[in-house]
This record gives sequence, structure tokens and C-alpha cells, in this order.
Amino acid sequence: MHQHSLSRRGFLTAATGLGIAIPSASLLASCGDGAGSSSASGSIARTYQTAFGYNVGNAPEMVAREAGFFADLGLNGQVISSTGTPQAMSGLLSGGTHYSRFQSISALITIANEDAPFVAFGTPVQRSAFEMQSMAEAPVKGIEDLEGQAVGVVSAGGTTDQLVDLMAVKAGIDPKSIERKVTGLGTAAYQFAKKGEVAAWIGSAAEREALEAAGSPVKAWNFDDVMPVPADSYISTLEEVEKNRDVMVKMLAGFYQGLEYVCDESNDEQTIEWVRKYNREITPEDAQKQLDLVRPLYLAAGEDQLMVMRPESWESMQEALLEAGLITKAADLSKVVLADMLDEAKDLL
Repeated sequence: MHQHSLSRRGFLTAATGLGIAIPSASLLASCGDGAGSSSASGSIARTYQTAFGYNVGNAPEMVAREAGFFADLGLNGQVISSTGTPQAMSGLLSGGTHYSRFQSISALITIANEDAPFVAFGTPVQRSAFEMQSMAEAPVKGIEDLEGQAVGVVSAGGTTDQLVDLMAVKAGIDPKSIERKVTGLGTAAYQFAKKGEVAAWIGSAAEREALEAAGSPVKAWNFDDVMPVPADSYISTLEEVEKNRDVMVKMLAGFYQGLEYVCDESNDEQTIEWVRKYNREITPEDAQKQLDLVRPLYLAAGEDQLMVMRPESWESMQEALLEAGLITKAADLSKVVLADMLDEAKDLL
């Protein structure tokens, strides 16, 4: 199904077909483009791009660089930000970046519908960060309550929009019966509900806690309690795994060490200091609050399951996407989900 060893031109063509903006020439030049890329010190240069900004959720990757985990593995691993998943996908497709981490559902839809040459090779987030939220005085207790109503999504056609479709189909509801309005990710969504423009909105625990601290009680339930799907996964390309599997394994080992470090509360002060090297706008106090919220998502499956991928979860997700009509054909998941790479990475440590 997938075309192996795509050229740079092939990547660019695929990116154009996906409607994804190509990174600037300066970004491509700064990132390098192949197995021969190396820094002045002789280490192997690789670039990881976040799916959105420099938030605390990216702490494992920042720590992997700042703590020297990449360097110890002979890597010059760079961490750069993006404006969202489309730009992160763009970087991978163009060869301007090598690795990212974003929602597994977004990756699979792009793979199945557009033959995007993506592979997933680790799942650091074991539980969805997304919640369906509504005003406590007018609670939405299930997806059924949204039939004929409007719901606030983070972006049109994005992951949250797609998850609403999946939950609706599972509940036997026509997804088209639920209107979508873009309310973004933040506390402002509450105002849409207060004005009666949406019955509920999609947010995270951080927004919920901020609203409740401000005296606006919220009713919330996690998406995984209704429609469990793999959350954030590390994503790369078929070309990278075919030409540089050993480098991917080393990068994953660095990510794993970073995640272990972040999951240890005794390291919080240092973790936050490193995060603030990338994001000076966040205060240490707010960083600590966000770290306390994201850590349970990393550890949701248990400490012994840190970063473990479950191919059966991808199979279930694909079946649900086919049923919902969000993908038109099945992808060959044996070529997409590289669950065995984690053991290879841990063997290096």
C-alpha cells in the first residue's frame, strides 16, 4: 500500500496532497536530511518537532536533550516547536524534521486516506488528555445528550472533531446531528456555553481546574471512558526506519529516559527549570500544576507499561474509523505500528 523509500520530491508531493504547509527553506537547511547529517562533534543530528509550542507535555523530549540522554547515545537531538499537528506532519513529509509526537488517530487517518508514509514507534501518553466539559448547572452526561446540539471543538476537522464522530457512531447517533463550533483550547470555551452557543466543549484537565478555581464549576468526563484510542505516539517515516533504524532506536531510548525522569517527582524542580529554557512565559508554579496533571497520563497503564504500544488498540481504532467513515480503506498496521522498537531501545540503557 505504501511506497517505500520515497524521495524528497515524493515527500513534498505528498505534503501538497495533504494540504500541509511546507516548512521554510531555513528550517529545512538547519535540520539536515539524511543518515549523513552530523554535528561538528561527530554526533548524529536529528530534529524532533513538537505538535504545538513548548508546553509542559513536551517535557520528556526537552529533558532528553537537556539532561544529555541524547548526547550519551551519540545523538545531537534538537527540539523545535510547531504551530500545530499539520506543521509537524509537514516537517516529517518534507524531510525537514525526523520525529514528532501527535495524536495516533490523526496519524492513522492520514496514513489510510492519503498514503502518508508515517510510522509510530512509541506511545508515551497512555490516556487521553481530552475531556467533554459542560457547565455544572447544565451537564452533558454522555454523547447522547449532544444529539441536535452544538459542541465546541479545538479545530475544524481536527482530532477532537474526529473523536466526536467516533463516539457518536458508537452510540448509534448520526454524527451530522451534532453541530461543531470551533472554541479552541482554553477557558474561553466556557463563555460559548454560558451564552448558549454550545451545550458542551472539549478541553483538558488544566482548563477545567482553572475554571473551577475561578468559581465556574464544570461537569467533565474523559474520552477514554467512552471511546478509548491510543493517545500521543512518536511518529516518523518509512524512509527513516528503512535507512536509519539504529538511529530511531537510539532516539527512542533517549525519549524513554526523558520520560522516566519526568515521571519521578523528585526531579520536578530540575524538569521545570529545563522546560522554562524553552518556554519562559510559563511560571514555575504553573509548570508544576501542569506537570502534576500530565504525569498521570504517562503512568495511566502502570509504571511497568511506560511508553508501551498496543497494536490491538490500533486495530480497534482502525475498525472504529472505518465504521464511522473517517477512513476509506484499512492501512497495513504491521508496517505502521513498530511496537517492538521499545525493547530494542531499552536494551541500549
